[in-house]
Amino acid sequence: MRLAPVAPVAAAYGSPAYDWSGFYAGVFAGGSHGVWSSDLYRNNNHGHSEQGADGAAFGVFGGYNYQFANRFVIGAEADFGKSSAQVSNEIYDNDSSLAKYGAFGSVRGRVGYAFDRALLFATAGVGFANISNDIQKGRNAGEQVVWDDQVRAGLAVGGGIEYAFTDHLFGRGEYTYTDYGNVTLYNRDGNRADFKNEMHTVRAGLGYKF
Repeated sequence: MRLAPVAPVAAAYGSPAYDWSGFYAGVFAGGSHGVWSSDLYRNNNHGHSEQGADGAAFGVFGGYNYQFANRFVIGAEADFGKSSAQVSNEIYDNDSSLAKYGAFGSVRGRVGYAFDRALLFATAGVGFANISNDIQKGRNAGEQVVWDDQVRAGLAVGGGIEYAFTDHLFGRGEYTYTDYGNVTLYNRDGNRADFKNEMHTVRAGLGYKF
């Protein structure tokens, strides 16, 4: 008796899901929106100014992700960049309030959910920035009433999406908000100024997963 050959049965398997686990690094560019509020108490008078300005933002980032079997992803990331946001505005009796951002960065935790090659994530941590707060007699020039230029830190939160174009190359879009808190300054004449500094950034990035 002759037996007919049995055709092999191939199991139909899809391509394996992308794994976001591993170290990564990349670059970003986008826009920053600085928000400042200033209060000047001088000679028993009070001046107040709300200021906002847009600028470019660019820099580098790096971190590590770990993906669980249920597709949840946790990780940690650090970034460092530069913002060009700055503004000058009259605050009281021709006194002007000037503010600007310089270098900025953050160290943040991340949590997300992977849809194969797409990753949605939220992030929170500590942000820092070099911030200049200055009040002068006369707009954009003149004697300084109070002045401060130093690195300040605060809460940074945000979220975004990443997509893996290849097993190593991925792109991202991200929003972050950082509250750098309040600062109170006095000059030698006893004049007092209060400042509040915040920054929003929207940026796109290109990264490499090792």
